[in-house]
Amino acid sequence: MELSKTEQKLLRLLVENRGRTLSRTMLVDRIWTDGAAFAEENALSVTVKRLRGKLEDNPSAPKYLKTVYGLGYTWAVM
Repeated sequence: MELSKTEQKLLRLLVENRGRTLSRTMLVDRIWTDGAAFAEENALSVTVKRLRGKLEDNPSAPKYLKTVYGLGYTWAVM
């Protein structure tokens, strides 16, 4: 399976912090570090959707990359 560099960064952050909720703001700041003045949070949503499409059996009912509504995302502890 091929992952983009952005998808790799997101996956690495989530797995390294499995079981902890990472805020959307923190993820945007840590993933888009290329000096861009600003990255829209929509970019994070798109990246999450693409990553789920590659990793999850049923992306609309994810087992691994979970949304914590109002807070951010977490990698489920298995």
